[in-house]
Formats: sequence, C-alpha cells, structure tokens
Amino acid sequence: MGGGMKEAMTPLRGQTMSNLTVEEIMTRNVITVETEEPVFDMVKKMINKNVECVPVTRAGKLMGLITFRDVIRKVIYEGKDPKKMKAKDVMTKSVVTCYNDATVLDVVKLMKNRRLRRIPVIDRNRKLVGLITNFDLAIIGWDVD
Repeated sequence: MGGGMKEAMTPLRGQTMSNLTVEEIMTRNVITVETEEPVFDMVKKMINKNVECVPVTRAGKLMGLITFRDVIRKVIYEGKDPKKMKAKDVMTKSVVTCYNDATVLDVVKLMKNRRLRRIPVIDRNRKLVGLITNFDLAIIGWDVD
C-alpha cells in the first residue's frame, strides 16, 4: 500500500483515498498557543507536551504556525529574549491549510507537492479543528515521503 497516487483501500470501512476525508483521520486534540503567549512559555509547553510544532490561534481561529526551527531562527539566533517575545512575533503567518472536508487524496498530493509534514485543518470559518500529519497518513498505510 504506501507511496504513489494509486487508489488505495483504507482500513476505515473499506473507503478509498478519493472519498475518505481529512476529518476522519486527522489529529483532533491539537496543542495550540495564543498569539500573545510569551515564546518562553510556549517552548516549555512544546517540550512538556512533546510536540515539535504548534498552531497559533486567536479566539480559535488559525493565525500561524510555529516550529522549534522558527524559535531557533527568530529568537535564539538573533539573540532575542524569549520572555519578551510573543508567539505572534515568531510564527509563520503564511501557512498552507486544508479544509476538514478535503479528501485525503487531495491532501496527500498537496503534502507531496509542497514537501510538507503537517497541515493545519480548518473549517470554513478558519477555525482550527485539527492537524493532519505524515503520522496520521502512515496509520492508514499511506507514505507521503
């Protein structure tokens, strides 16, 4: 099963990738941070929760995404104080997203074309509802790498 764009069957009720939606396999309980959260607190949260990336939200709506790499480049490398900087100062604002009703096949194509390991999942009001990752896809037997 893995790799390729062929029509693969999934263990979820025998569905194919072309009719299985992202909502059915995405990670739902995503650790998030608010735009005004200090970077220092955010990094502690990321370490304690063992996550390498966090979506940044304001009132539940996706505003950006932060990885440890962002923190290294925009805080540590530039010699900034992580207690004074906010998540909004470090986040990547231009984030590739997908809607919760998108098909897994479309998202796999997007991830392959853009070389992404994760994509925040939003509803039609831009509210963050989950995250789709390579791991989520691997669980159903799909290899994005």
